[in-house]
Amino acid sequence: MLKRWSKGLLLVSAAVSLLVACGKKQSEDTPQPTSYSPSVYIGSDNGVLYAYHPSTGAKNWELGLPASIVASPLFLNGKLYVGTTNNPPFAGLRDTLYKINALTGAIIKKVRFPGAAPFSILATPVADGRLYYVATATSDNALYAVDTTTDTVVWRYPADGPLQASPTVYNGQVYFASMNGTIYCVDKTAGTLTWSYSAGPGKSFASSPSISAPYLYIGCSDSAVYCNYLSNGTNKWMFKTGGAINSSPAAGYGKCIVGSNDFKVYCIDTTTGLKIWADSTHSNVNSSPIIYGQVVYIGSNDYNLYALNIINGGVKWKFSTNGLIKSSPLSYKGTIYVGSYDKYFYAIDSAAGTLKWSTNVNGQMQCSPVLDDFSGIKYNSQVSGFTN
Repeated sequence: MLKRWSKGLLLVSAAVSLLVACGKKQSEDTPQPTSYSPSVYIGSDNGVLYAYHPSTGAKNWELGLPASIVASPLFLNGKLYVGTTNNPPFAGLRDTLYKINALTGAIIKKVRFPGAAPFSILATPVADGRLYYVATATSDNALYAVDTTTDTVVWRYPADGPLQASPTVYNGQVYFASMNGTIYCVDKTAGTLTWSYSAGPGKSFASSPSISAPYLYIGCSDSAVYCNYLSNGTNKWMFKTGGAINSSPAAGYGKCIVGSNDFKVYCIDTTTGLKIWADSTHSNVNSSPIIYGQVVYIGSNDYNLYALNIINGGVKWKFSTNGLIKSSPLSYKGTIYVGSYDKYFYAIDSAAGTLKWSTNVNGQMQCSPVLDDFSGIKYNSQVSGFTN
């Protein structure tokens, strides 16, 4: 009897084992965890935001928005903050800032602002701590500080004209400039004015401030680069070029680099305000430079992306496209990413100036790319705005 019971127990155990095995086999049909890839992001005037694999150019996703994307996205805490314009044919829009899941391209929220009139966001938002800062143009003309968790407005500072260039955050202050020729320094937490500086009647700033303490550098429509003290806004020097400056300066290594509408790229001594070198292109230079590894990368309206030696301005290489390059390039691990008015987004070898990959986005690009490689480092564009 005991022997028969043992046999029965063995049969039952075998049956249970078979059922468990079958259950394991069936579990393979359940959805597997989604795998995500690193992405480099770029927006276009066709209203589409794209995410591409940085190494291969394979498209990870795309998202169509009902407005042109002129400002570069801000990548922050796994989210993309994308400003759009209300220019025709998108006139009348109010929901002009989108909070987007960077992995999937899904819209999380349309961030609302208190103003009643529609407005455009032409400048890339910037972030610092728990706040991100959004500059607006067209009927509103204000800088907003927005909470990163709730996306509610913490404070609003009105400017005297449209804000087309991105703000810069440094040492507890937010610096930004208006198309009416005023530079503002505002406390980043309270939104109260620390100082302001007026360049004078008829002048405008479409350039983002660049900071290398103790100075701020910015380009102006009067053909000058202004160097002002961070502490009180007073002017230290002005460097005159031969054309309006829409390019945002890049400062480093004791040098200030900027493009001008006189077809040149300038290198200025940050202490004396004197020219170190100037390189000629064949058209306006509205792209903003980046400095990486003693090399300056900058685009020109002559369809070329230039790599210049920061010491003497010598051309290391130039890469030709079939359209204007107003976008500011992004450098990442031996690759330069840049968009062109020929509707192609390019990945270029930073050492050789040769093409790694390109893709047609079916729209012109003014904004700069940003990148997420899952490292926790934010690869946002160095300077960004309407004319970067």
